[in-house]
Amino acid sequence: MTTRRVEPLPGTVYEHLAAVLPEGLALAGVGVDASPLEAATAVDAAIRQQHEDRKELSESQIAGLGVVWGKAVSQATGWTWAGIADGETNHVCLVAQDHAHACSPIAFIKEQIEGTSASTALVLFNLIASGTLPKAALEELLFVG
Repeated sequence: MTTRRVEPLPGTVYEHLAAVLPEGLALAGVGVDASPLEAATAVDAAIRQQHEDRKELSESQIAGLGVVWGKAVSQATGWTWAGIADGETNHVCLVAQDHAHACSPIAFIKEQIEGTSASTALVLFNLIASGTLPKAALEELLFVG
């Protein structure tokens, strides 16, 4: 069994997150100063609109929406961006302060966009923001979303 480890993100990853943020903000129709709930709601609405329009989004647009959603989660909870090494795989994630929970905002939003079910982005935001998550032990790194 492999153990998940939290690692600092390289500066190039932060640069990428910052570079795609404006595309996500534009697609969600919110400003950089939107409240966490406003931003998460706007991302959820953008996903729903994309499902209606069936318009294909670029990888940078999807990543941008993921960063907007992740920023909202981080601002609402204090979760921080980090890398998680899981065996041979590395993930760009948000991690709870106690390392009990983590989520991968960009991967989660990509799944939401590419899926055929209604978006659950706002539901997950509300669960994380309210702390209503499955029980996890300290440093378990249980993925949500």
